[in-house]
Amino acid sequence: MSRCATLVTVLALAPATALAEPIDDGYCDFVEGSASATAAPLLGPEVFGQFGYIEQPSFAVNPTDSDNLRAIAGIRYSITNIYAGIQHKARAAADCKRHNALLGLRGATNARALAARLKVYEDAQQEAEKMLADANAAVEQRRMTAQEATATRMRVEDLRSLTATARRDLAMLPPADQVPLNERLTAFRNADAEMERREGKLRKVSAYDINVRVGADKFVEGPNTDIQYFAVAQLGINIGAIWLGNGNDRAAAGRAKYVRSGRDPLGSDVTAEQLRATLEVESKRVVQVTALVGDLDKQLQTLANIPSEDSVRFRQTVWFDWVKAKADLAYLQAHVQALSELVGEYER
Repeated sequence: MSRCATLVTVLALAPATALAEPIDDGYCDFVEGSASATAAPLLGPEVFGQFGYIEQPSFAVNPTDSDNLRAIAGIRYSITNIYAGIQHKARAAADCKRHNALLGLRGATNARALAARLKVYEDAQQEAEKMLADANAAVEQRRMTAQEATATRMRVEDLRSLTATARRDLAMLPPADQVPLNERLTAFRNADAEMERREGKLRKVSAYDINVRVGADKFVEGPNTDIQYFAVAQLGINIGAIWLGNGNDRAAAGRAKYVRSGRDPLGSDVTAEQLRATLEVESKRVVQVTALVGDLDKQLQTLANIPSEDSVRFRQTVWFDWVKAKADLAYLQAHVQALSELVGEYER
């Protein structure tokens, strides 16, 4: 049963490798480092210089005499580039926040379900160890065969293995906190919207050119060889800026709609329709496993009232099956509750 539940979860929520990734998976370092490298030349000033028989450079101030050697040098600072560099970094920060919110959202349902399963295993551990100790004592007192004690030991080892596996799987997911999934989904949507807003600003800034230049201009030959200093501010606006706003508004609205559909940003295997289908399957399994747990519980109660060595050993066998079924039920119930929260948020 646990294998089927795990398979359904993997198919519905994300690829197993994606779920296994920790929050600190290097993505933020990648996007923020790339943005920092992109922004570095945008935020810094540009040093320019020309020497020779210059006709008329775009930033010349003095009248041109092409027959004389001339030297021009200075610093250009682009206000547009500074703004673009800041937006590149802000977009990367929003992308990092969006990525972490997505990982938390993807792992939250599984983390809650695994935490519920692990609690059942851990609660049963003490009773299992007591059974093993009793079996070892019974062998020494010749009340139980070595083969029967080995069978008990193997069942206890199986429970230990299941507990260790659940702990390992849970450790590979984001913490199983009690943050409502609708809040996680809202955090993801807000981060995605912020990233689109920053991208819109980057698109908008491409239509403007604002820069400041300061420097020195000197003729090497001729009657006037004095150094002339200059400072120029320049503003350029592309006429396409008139239509840029409508495109940005449409892009933002379309992206928000796309995110709410539960498709691309959440991964190709995580759609609202698939979550609803998974919820329906898991809900049916809750009913089935609840019936199984109830049946095993009745068997345990019946065997407890039969005072014999055989009934005690048979009760132990049933008890281990009951623990596994109970752990599966806890997993399914927690998973169904988490999926219900997520599906309910999608349907708003």
